[in-house]
Amino acid sequence: MPTSKDQLPPQVQAALRAGRAIEAIKLLREATGLGLKEAKDRIDAEGQHGSPAVQYPQMPGTLPVQVVEAMRAGNKIEAIRLLREQTGMGLKEAKEAVEASPAASKYSPGEVPRRFRLSWLVAVGLALLALYFFLR
Repeated sequence: MPTSKDQLPPQVQAALRAGRAIEAIKLLREATGLGLKEAKDRIDAEGQHGSPAVQYPQMPGTLPVQVVEAMRAGNKIEAIRLLREQTGMGLKEAKEAVEASPAASKYSPGEVPRRFRLSWLVAVGLALLALYFFLR
């Protein structure tokens, strides 16, 4: 389906608006028969002249509510997926943002990390030693 040189096909424009540049390049290549470099250059030029394809959160360090909820539910992969969908971030950036967030802690709010206590191991060892001497 050939298109004019000035306008991108609607499905390519939709992919760009959603922040999926790779998908937009693929769709453009399928629709026009362009080579990889030409399609990438065209998508890059559209991103510079048109509206930006990638939209990041407005305030650094803030995450959308759905992402925070997914992290608090313990579903980090879902949180990364949601963040990528909503902001257009790449996988690496979304993963780093999710891991850097305080909501990504593996502990519930108010819970403190438990220390591994060696005392129970010593107590079991002493009990076994006492049993050994008692039964001997």
